[in-house]
Parts: sequence; C-alpha cells; structure tokens
Amino acid sequence: MPHGRSWPVRLLNIASGCHFHTGWTEFRLSNNIIHDDVLTFTMVDAGIFHVKCYNPRTGCPRLSDLQEGVYGASDHSDVPSTSDDYVPSDTDGGDSSDEDEYAPDPGVLPDDGCSTFTVTLDSSNMSRSLEIPMAFWRRHIQMISLQDPVYFNVNGDSWFIVLDHSDTKIWVKRDWRRFKAANNLVVGMRCHFKLIDRNDVQFYVWFDRA
Repeated sequence: MPHGRSWPVRLLNIASGCHFHTGWTEFRLSNNIIHDDVLTFTMVDAGIFHVKCYNPRTGCPRLSDLQEGVYGASDHSDVPSTSDDYVPSDTDGGDSSDEDEYAPDPGVLPDDGCSTFTVTLDSSNMSRSLEIPMAFWRRHIQMISLQDPVYFNVNGDSWFIVLDHSDTKIWVKRDWRRFKAANNLVVGMRCHFKLIDRNDVQFYVWFDRA
C-alpha cells in the first residue's frame, strides 16, 4: 500500500480463475476496503503488487493513505529524518540532461509498462548523494512533481525522499544517507528504480549485490 505496509496473501486457483484467498480478509479489514471501492494492482515484481484504493465517486485516493505516507506509517516512522543538504556542482559528473544518460532497463518484467533506470553505485554516491537522470524524469514524469517528495519502496518498506534540482541535475537532498545505511548499499552495487506511480512519484527499488 502507499503508506508502506505489506500483507501476504495466498492465491487460490479454481475453475473460475485465480482468487485472493488466505490473507485477503485481513488485508481488506486492515485497509477498511468496502463495497464499490476501486483498487488498482500494479505488479512490480514476481508476486509483489503495489495496491492503491480510490473513492468511486471522486476518483481520488483516500486521504488516509496520503497522510500515512507523508507522516511515515512504515517501519521507519520512528527514525529521525536526516538532512544531507548536498548540492552538486556543475563539474560533478556529466550533464544529467543528456538523452544518453540512461538506458531503459528490462528489469524483472520487461513488458509491465513500468519505466526503469539503473544506477551502479560509485564512491560519489556513497559520500555524496544519488542523482536521478534528468532525461528519465523529463520523459516519464511531470517536471512540476520535482516540488513534491517521492517514495522509494523496498520489499514492502516505503521511504520518504526529498529531491532538489538545478537546470541540469536532479538529486536526493534528504534521507539518502538513511536509505543507504538501512539497505547496506556499497560501491559497485546496481540499484534498479522502477517507476510504479507517475503521479505520486513512487519507485519500486531492488538491488543486485556482488
């Protein structure tokens, strides 16, 4: 769910098709899902769905989901936020607005319709911050969304990330240090960022460890 919690649900395969079975009741009751609610299920990895609930009359996501996401209802809500306040200079690396800065990554599911970029961590990422390719953002996300926080989802945990930007670069301004430490990131690891929500700007993140 958008606020970072996850539920294990088993599938039951019968003549009429596959159905959510054991665990579905707990999921439904925990999220106050009622008749006529509209749910969207985005498959972000094998057996992992990102679920959003909408009011059928307004088409808007629930305010409770948005509030819990903002105020950190995930397991990281009790960890103080860190302000890295890193600002890259124009000489740090190349111009991230270059169209060749990233190549679409096939990811786990190449035909799922979710755009992905990949970063191989170097010493700059470890000592400074993470840059998001400007070309990727311009192609897939509205530029006005740079004013809002984004979410990194890792195995059901949701991380509240604040970005900053210049004319040519986008970088993580706040909480990269905490995200990096909690996920044991080191130089040489490949980090995959799959865009699972263009409007709220949420990425499903997974790692290739050496």
